[in-house]
Amino acid sequence: MKTKPKKKFFTNHSKSSAAVVSIALHLILLLIAGTFVAVQVVVKSEKKFEAKQVSRPRMPPKKLQVPVKIKKQRRKPRLRQRIVVKTKVRNMPDIKMPEISGIKSGLGAVGDAGLGSADSIGFSMPEINIFGVRSKGEKVFIALDTDAQIMRDEVGGKRAYKVIKDELTKIIEGLGPTTLFNLAVFDRRKAVALFPKMVPASRGNVEKVRKWLEPLNAPKVGTTGTHGTKTLGKGGVTLKRSGVMTARNTIEGSGLGQWYTPAAEAMVEQADTVFILTGWWGYLYKVTGEAAEWKYRDRYNEYLKKSKEAQAKENKRRAAKGEPEQIFGDNHQLMIHYFPDKFAAYRPPVPPHYNYTGKDYAKAFPIVREDSAPDLPDKSGLTKKKRDKFSVNVIFFAPEKFSGTHAKFKELASRSGGDFRVIKGLKAIESSVSR
Repeated sequence: MKTKPKKKFFTNHSKSSAAVVSIALHLILLLIAGTFVAVQVVVKSEKKFEAKQVSRPRMPPKKLQVPVKIKKQRRKPRLRQRIVVKTKVRNMPDIKMPEISGIKSGLGAVGDAGLGSADSIGFSMPEINIFGVRSKGEKVFIALDTDAQIMRDEVGGKRAYKVIKDELTKIIEGLGPTTLFNLAVFDRRKAVALFPKMVPASRGNVEKVRKWLEPLNAPKVGTTGTHGTKTLGKGGVTLKRSGVMTARNTIEGSGLGQWYTPAAEAMVEQADTVFILTGWWGYLYKVTGEAAEWKYRDRYNEYLKKSKEAQAKENKRRAAKGEPEQIFGDNHQLMIHYFPDKFAAYRPPVPPHYNYTGKDYAKAFPIVREDSAPDLPDKSGLTKKKRDKFSVNVIFFAPEKFSGTHAKFKELASRSGGDFRVIKGLKAIESSVSR
């Protein structure tokens, strides 16, 4: 007899067994998953460093050295200058030019300023500075006094005069090569110009200035009477007093001496600016009558002799100390220094005369200038007639205790479009030179 096979549990309960297996697998997976770490936080402890002292070799300290940059002195830039020649044509008809846009006031504004003028097209005239007196011009004339009056002890003597000469040479050397100039020296008897007419300020001409002025009134020990135009270097042209006279000139007689001769020569040469460096006005007058009889000639000569003896004794003392001589312009000045009261009592009688003023010379200069100008018309027809402009500047070297104003020179400069300055004594002269 056949027996029926016994059915197993999972066979009989297939659905229940599947659930049991599923649960068992999930439990196994959960156990396995529990062994894994999703996030691990590691907290590190703060590190501590211990400083260890290391011994290093020490170098001896060096002294601090600050580099010093020496700046080279740069020469002042020279203004570019040019010589302007105004072309003048006779009988040129007036032409009216149309106004052009872009030029202020049109072309007429340029014409009114004068065609050919440096200022009219934006260029400024070269500026010259002599002992603090400034002026502008392309043609410069300098007149230097060489009389004893400018070398009085109260002014600074020959030492001060050397400073003046050296400064003039430096100023002329600084002029642009296209600037025209001339230099003249004068005393009460004579005036000498270095060149017959104005020349460019080239190196060669500046060197001639230096050689010409070098021996002029040079300080020499143990000498007397060595001053004036006779101490100039080689060269030069003597200016004739009659050369500055014209048919319309109002200056005559003794008024042609001193500084007026070279100043009038500057007008002949059509200088733009004139500088007069002097120590006194001078004997500038016109005799109008005869002098009275000189009754005290013998007494005057007696004290004049004593004055010369006193001067010789003084110069001997100075020579022993190595000092320059004491000088005077004439016998009158010598006697006034040693015996002023005797000079006032016994002086020669002065004839009736008229003393010229600054106004007189200011009127004479334009006349000399106009009468000496080239025979050309004043304008081309494109421009209006323009007044001939020039300036006369005066530098007056006075004694240290000078208290006057010197109205004549001041009036001359003012009426001639220039400037006037008084420089008192050696210290003031030295402080006025360019550095």
